[in-house]
Amino acid sequence: MTRHGRVARTPVSPRDPAHLTVALPEPRNTTCGRGRETAHRDELARLAESLLSEPTVRNLWRQQLSLTRIFDWLEGFPADTWQDRWLLSGSDDLGSGWGPQGLSAGTRSRFTAGLGTLIVLQAIRPSYGWLFGSRLLGVYDAYRRHNQPALFAELKQRGGGQRCDEHATEALNVLTRMSIVTGKDLLAFDLEDLTDYARARRDDGRTVTGLPLAYDILHAVGGLKDSPPTLREAQARGQLTPAELIDRHPIANGAVRDVLVHYLAERSAILDYGSLVNQAQMLADLFWGDLQRHHPTISSLNLPDEVAQAWKQRVRVLPDGRPRRTAHAVFLAVRARWAAWAAPCPISEADIRGYIKETRHRQARMQQRTRTLVPVLPQLVRAAEARLQRATLLLQAARSAKPGEEFTVEGSQYRRTGRDGSRWRPTALFLAPVGEPGPRFDAECEENKAFWTWASIEVLRRTGARIEELLELTHLSLRQYQAPTGETVPLLQISPSKTDP
Repeated sequence: MTRHGRVARTPVSPRDPAHLTVALPEPRNTTCGRGRETAHRDELARLAESLLSEPTVRNLWRQQLSLTRIFDWLEGFPADTWQDRWLLSGSDDLGSGWGPQGLSAGTRSRFTAGLGTLIVLQAIRPSYGWLFGSRLLGVYDAYRRHNQPALFAELKQRGGGQRCDEHATEALNVLTRMSIVTGKDLLAFDLEDLTDYARARRDDGRTVTGLPLAYDILHAVGGLKDSPPTLREAQARGQLTPAELIDRHPIANGAVRDVLVHYLAERSAILDYGSLVNQAQMLADLFWGDLQRHHPTISSLNLPDEVAQAWKQRVRVLPDGRPRRTAHAVFLAVRARWAAWAAPCPISEADIRGYIKETRHRQARMQQRTRTLVPVLPQLVRAAEARLQRATLLLQAARSAKPGEEFTVEGSQYRRTGRDGSRWRPTALFLAPVGEPGPRFDAECEENKAFWTWASIEVLRRTGARIEELLELTHLSLRQYQAPTGETVPLLQISPSKTDP
């Protein structure tokens, strides 16, 4: 289904009526083993020798000592694989505090070196949280040199050609962490793997950096097959199908769920997407979801009178106790034919008698709000233009400034964060106010938000379009019209969001 346009008439959902006889998929397993979790310690020790760039006697002795320490410790846990022993130790949840306690600095460094070797050999796969909280110097580079080195080299070249070295390094680290944790080949990653990484990063309280570039370069070398060329396009979910709209509100009775899906699919041919979402929410949540919560065993639309009356009383009131102004819209949405479920409608003429009056009141409120806000429209336009101009100047100044350098924009002083020098590795253009309180912010994100705010305001005020119509615009909405005078006039084609001709 495309991002824009009408909702597909054919429902597509894991709980689609056409697939109800098929069991729902099992929860996703984010890891898969690749062979060395069960290897003997002697085999791992022999493989580890190839990891040394300078295999001198002293380096071999240090490596052997490190592996002996980590092997002896892990074998104290009753399991058949190194990965299971690692999990039984509880260290995966401890981050930098992993391993035996009370060790001297020298002994802990041996344990750390031995664990890094097992990670490179893919005998142990720590979690994302453990990797985020640990500093294993050189492990990522060693992992890339001895696991798919040609592909990692191509990824590095692609990244260096598109962005600065700092962004390319972070993108490589993202893909390295994903390979370590999942045990997958790089070309076997899919969008869900990237989504799992982003979720783990946020759950750990860290910013998600490097992921868009990691997606770009992986797609460029043949990975992420059948996926859009950029992460932004891949994450643009687009419009949900009628089945997916209904399934956002879990319905225990499958037959009732099917009726609502088929009804919504028929309505989708004449409704805009916003109205379709409202219909799904009213029918699946405010109507059947409410009945299901108060009557868990209910399985028929033929409602007893006391059940229907109690529901109508509840729907007239919001959860915070205020009256629901759209109660009549809910009643009208429920008044429909239910196919094989034909039953007396619980909504009577008396229930919707005040609909026209409520519609007039709603229109009066909207018109009054318009009259109140029209005089301040010029102020809104000026504020959006000023914000965009300031954000543009900030971004230009930030790009010209060196790490740690201070500069002034429109009378305010800022400092680009970071340290100057070869070890500085930025992942964004962060600025911090100088001399006044204020949080650090990303100059690129600020300029992006300011531009789209200004663009949205300009389109709305110059075209008179509704917000739903604005959200449906694409580059295909621009048309060229050649006037009789020969002048080419740009036209904006807007699909109406209402059913009025």
